[in-house]
Amino acid sequence: MESNYAQWQKQLVKCIRCGTCRSVCPVFQASDNENTTARGKVKLLEAVSEGKLELTPELQARMSKCLLCKACAPGCPSGVRTDELFLSARRALAAKNGLPITKKLAFTGLTYRKLFDLGLKMGALFQGIVFKNAPDGRGKLARIPLPGAGLSQRRIIPPLATAPLRTRFPETNKVASPKARVAFYTGCMLNYVYPESGEAIVKILKAHDIEVVIPAKQSCCGTPAFTSGDYQVGRYLAEENVKLLAAGNYDAIITGCASCGAALKHEYGSIIEDPAVKKSWEDLAGKVKDITQFVVDLGLKKDLREVNAKITYHDPCHLVRGMGVTKEPRQLLKAIPGIEYAEMKDAAKCCGAGGTFSMAYYDVSRTINDWKLDNAEKTGANILATGCSACRMHITDGLGQRQSRMKVLHTAEIIAKAYGLD
Repeated sequence: MESNYAQWQKQLVKCIRCGTCRSVCPVFQASDNENTTARGKVKLLEAVSEGKLELTPELQARMSKCLLCKACAPGCPSGVRTDELFLSARRALAAKNGLPITKKLAFTGLTYRKLFDLGLKMGALFQGIVFKNAPDGRGKLARIPLPGAGLSQRRIIPPLATAPLRTRFPETNKVASPKARVAFYTGCMLNYVYPESGEAIVKILKAHDIEVVIPAKQSCCGTPAFTSGDYQVGRYLAEENVKLLAAGNYDAIITGCASCGAALKHEYGSIIEDPAVKKSWEDLAGKVKDITQFVVDLGLKKDLREVNAKITYHDPCHLVRGMGVTKEPRQLLKAIPGIEYAEMKDAAKCCGAGGTFSMAYYDVSRTINDWKLDNAEKTGANILATGCSACRMHITDGLGQRQSRMKVLHTAEIIAKAYGLD
């Protein structure tokens, strides 16, 4: 643990208590509580490193009240890497206090790839027992009040797909004269919840004469586990994915999920310990590209169809600050004939999802999401585009709560429409 404290000190000493993080922290703005800010958490960790405070369950709860949106890190005038610091703290707290049994079981289940896959396929078959269709058809509502996660008969969640994405395509999708060979890392959400977005990505790539391999043995990226402090599971999943992808000799690794892309491209670097796997990751990290980056590099196809819609765009945190992707989706949307693009205020501000954050702190996440939807609806757009399935799920829930007509689509689905592939 002393090594953790020494690592923390390198960041803690930089903090000058200026409070700049207060102006960008969505959780602070929603709760008006100093201990939710980066500055407040830094002060708590400083007390721990000085022996004035223990790694208690109460401290663990406070450290969990963070979206990990990364907004505080780039805005810090002293260069404190708050995102890395808080992940390290969660790891130490989980090692000391453990995790809730539901999380621990869920994360352990991720390591049994075939069992996890079977469980979600069975869940899709029997989801109607627990959930019913929402009145507006956007998703499903719990039939009875369920504890936690906002599922007390009001949170709208998307249904599990009866045919996951990876069952809809062969592992290798060939084209006549391939210009490149890429791996499509689907992650969990595109595979089990939003397969239509994944279908759009495969079709777009094939339309550009790209051979697409969808590795059948890919695992969850591990983000839910390691962001909660379970580095044992997170590391196992990271190393399994790296070994699988490194063995394929691909020209690029394509992602359609912001969290998966940020994990593969950056966050695995602080998780993987095996030197050989770390070297493999270093060699492939530069090949990881969001689908919008890759299409911009290729150039949009000619003779695009009109997509008659007014569209605004939401920047997922792990796409804009995790992968540095922000210009590319806008460039593509603005180039499609028929689209009237309308930029919303604070487009890069977190929507309040934050993975498991919205499950643990649903009311706070809803407040943050309402700010996002206020700005989106002021544009007059009828479609909100984004590149993150977790954001899509949370924003769709919010739109359903306020009975808005606005729809949420993955950026790739809109490109596919312009290509005539929908």
